[in-house]
Amino acid sequence: MEDKKKDVKEKKEGGFSEWFSGIMGEFKRITWPDRKTLVKMVVTVIITSGIFGGVIVLYDFALTAGYNALYSFINQL
Repeated sequence: MEDKKKDVKEKKEGGFSEWFSGIMGEFKRITWPDRKTLVKMVVTVIITSGIFGGVIVLYDFALTAGYNALYSFINQL
């Protein structure tokens, strides 16, 4: 029981400064991509987003046209 209390106290002693220094240490270990790789990844994300956005727009137009056609057909009855 006392061991658990000691663990909790040890975790609280560091506080914000220890947490922040840990974060900064993690940032130093990150391998950042070079400019050429970053540009390729950004262009890939933009093109992929555009393609998926276009597919969603096409589905939306098709569903809207189908809904309107069905609605006008039912109103004619």
